[in-house]
Amino acid sequence: MTSEAIRTASRELELGASLSRFMAALGLHATGGHWGTIPRFRDQMQRLVGAAISTRWEQDVNGQHLTTGENLLLADHFQLWWTPQILPDVPLAKSSITLSENFFEQLVAAPVPLDLRAVRVLKQSPLALDLYAWATRRVSYLERPTLISWEALRRSFGAGYADTPQGRVKFRARVLDAFGRVCRVYSALRLEIEDGGVLLLPSAPHIPRITR
Repeated sequence: MTSEAIRTASRELELGASLSRFMAALGLHATGGHWGTIPRFRDQMQRLVGAAISTRWEQDVNGQHLTTGENLLLADHFQLWWTPQILPDVPLAKSSITLSENFFEQLVAAPVPLDLRAVRVLKQSPLALDLYAWATRRVSYLERPTLISWEALRRSFGAGYADTPQGRVKFRARVLDAFGRVCRVYSALRLEIEDGGVLLLPSAPHIPRITR
């Protein structure tokens, strides 16, 4: 959605005639029924457009403790049309999302769109998708080689892994596998695996910047 917002320069995003077709654009096979992919995808879309991002910073200032924060709403308005099965090619109402002005302004100020072809390839691995999105964003403003420790990666991406020697070893193995998948679709990404973590090197974002 952020890629589409940058491409169209509009807060109003059109997702297509139905969520089934939007899923097809992402390379997801649409199936109906209680355990099908369409109801689960619709549920995740509803959670996403209803989400707010809350950030908080804490610091000590002149002997006093200060907590500051900001809340960011993703969408101001949305309408999601869906069907329990794929319909024939007939005119249907179109799903759309209107991003919040604050969120849209931040996207425009520092855009790092993702390549949907990579999303389709990596969709079977949530960790690989997370690392892909994180890496292309991080290297877009990286000026020098930066080591990301295994502990920092685990805090960001390893909530489901136990904070034990065995859990850390398992997480590291999964990260190595996920980065292997990411690098196969994002060949411009430059990184090195070290004992202390992952060394990110300045790289081009996956979608080149447009010079206006």
